[in-house]
Amino acid sequence: MILLKTITLPDGRQLSYELTRKRVKNVNFRAKNDGIVYVSANTRVTVKEVERFLAERADFFFGAFERLRAREKRSELNTETVNWLGREYPVRIIHNARECAVLDEIECRVFTRLGSDAEYVLTLIQRAVADRFAALCRELNEEVRAELQRNGFTPPITQITIKDMKTRWGSCSYNIGHISINVRLAAYPRETVLSVFWHEYAHYWQHDHSKNFYDFLLRLYPDYYRWNDLLKEK
Repeated sequence: MILLKTITLPDGRQLSYELTRKRVKNVNFRAKNDGIVYVSANTRVTVKEVERFLAERADFFFGAFERLRAREKRSELNTETVNWLGREYPVRIIHNARECAVLDEIECRVFTRLGSDAEYVLTLIQRAVADRFAALCRELNEEVRAELQRNGFTPPITQITIKDMKTRWGSCSYNIGHISINVRLAAYPRETVLSVFWHEYAHYWQHDHSKNFYDFLLRLYPDYYRWNDLLKEK
């Protein structure tokens, strides 16, 4: 059963949530960039209890919405600037028959005969960023696998897929040897992208997010929190 409701807080703000009944031990809350808190709980937890918790933690959830919107904006591509590995590069459009975008150390140059077509220019930029990010991910994947071997671990055969994901920076299907990396990470520093690789690879040995998981992760990548916490900032 799924219940979608909006509660009015004492200060007049409104908070929407979606409650799904599942066979889970704990009550789980997740704020998403659509401005809704998604809740999963078993049937023993009453709606009143859920709403009491939401009201008590309202400031946290509204802050999470703001961070998610800021993250979305940071990852967006436009025809004026490109965010690449923690830096912002200006876009310069050059009328040319090449029809491609090139990102170098100074700027992003877009070669096209359709300079006034913003949507097409954006497509060229997006393609260039995705190609360059895929190359970076291949490099980071080899780096992580080599470090695992140096520490006595045999990394399993893994397929890396680059995807545009709205709510997750990465995911690991350890049972089939598949890791997905969010292309929106292209806007963040190289070390932050590396932290996501380490996070996902750690799931091969620790399937949940328990203390053992983070102990394992920090043993192999001690700077994890320093770089991964950038994904939580505004």
